Amino acid sequence: MRCSTRRDRPAFTLVELLVVIAIIGILIALLLPAVQAAREAARRSQCNNNLKQLMLAFHNYHDKWGRFPPGLVKMGNWFVANNCPEGQCGTWSWGAFILPYCEQSALFDTLRPTMIPADAAIQPDQVYALVRKRLPLFRCPSDTGPETNPERKVPRIGFYGDVDCTTGCVEVFTANYVGSNNSYDLNREYTGTNQFNGLIGYGQTGSNPPRCTPIGDVTDGTSNTFALGERAWQIQGVMLRAAVPIMANGDTGNHSRQGQVYAMACGRWPLNCTSAPECDRGFSSMHPGGANFAMVDGSVRFISNTIDHNNATAAVDSIYERLIAIDDGQPVQLP
Repeated sequence: MRCSTRRDRPAFTLVELLVVIAIIGILIALLLPAVQAAREAARRSQCNNNLKQLMLAFHNYHDKWGRFPPGLVKMGNWFVANNCPEGQCGTWSWGAFILPYCEQSALFDTLRPTMIPADAAIQPDQVYALVRKRLPLFRCPSDTGPETNPERKVPRIGFYGDVDCTTGCVEVFTANYVGSNNSYDLNREYTGTNQFNGLIGYGQTGSNPPRCTPIGDVTDGTSNTFALGERAWQIQGVMLRAAVPIMANGDTGNHSRQGQVYAMACGRWPLNCTSAPECDRGFSSMHPGGANFAMVDGSVRFISNTIDHNNATAAVDSIYERLIAIDDGQPVQLP
C-alpha cells in the first residue's frame, strides 16, 4: 500500500509580509487625501446652501419692508436716548431681524428685537439659554470654532463687563457669516459723503422695524455685489473670532472688540488675512484657497485668496473692493 505524502504549504516570509503592509500603507495614504477632499467638498456645499437660505430670508424681509435688514441698530431705551455706552449696551444685528424668515419665528417672538435692547431681552435665564444654542444655518460646517463665542461676548443686564466685553459679559452662539459693510474700514455712517458703501450697515433712525439698503441702490449689479461672506474662528492658529450676527456689544464702527465687527466685515483686510490684529474685521474661511460669498441676487460664489486687491488707500480700485461697493460705477463681471 502506497502512502501519499502531503507537501507542506509554504508560509509568507517576513520580507513578503512587510512588503504587503507597505503597499497597504501606501494605498491608504493615497486614499486619505481623496476622502478628506470629498468631505470638504460636502462641507463647502452645505456652507453654500446656508448662504443661499440666509439670502432668501434677506429677500423675504426686503419684499415685506422695502429694504434689506440693517447690520446693527439700537432699539428700545437705547434707541430713544440715542446713547449706547460700550460694554453696557446690547445692540441688535441683521441675524435677529431675519429670524421670522428662516423658520425661527418662535425665537424672534421671544427676543422681541424690534421692541427692546438686546441686553434686556436676554436677561431672563430661559431666554439666555436660547441664544446659547447652536443655529446650524449660521455655522459653516468646515469651521472649528466653539458652540458659543468667548471672543465676542455681549452685555446682559446684571452681567456688564469692561468696555470691550472681555470680562463680565456673556457668550452667545458662534456664527460664521457676516454682512458686507464697506470696501475699506468698517463704517457706521449712514448719511453724508462718508457713509458705508456696502450693502449692510447701520440701521436708519426712526424706522420700525429697522431697515437699511433698498435693492435699487445696488446699481453695480446684484449678481456681482457681495451681501454676505464668511469669517472663520481661526486660521493656522491666528484668532479671527468668527461672528455673532444676532446681537453685539455697543454700536462702535471700526473696532475689533465692539459693535459692527460682531456681524459685519470690511474690505481693507485681505481675504483670509492672518498678518495683522485687525484681520478679524475682514472676511475669512476654513475652505482651502478662499471663501464663499452670497451675492445680492442670492447666488453664491467662491472667491479665491488670489483675487485682485489693493488696500493701500480707501479708493475703490481693485476687484475685491468693487465687489463690496454697491454703487461705485465700476461693476465687476465675474466668470
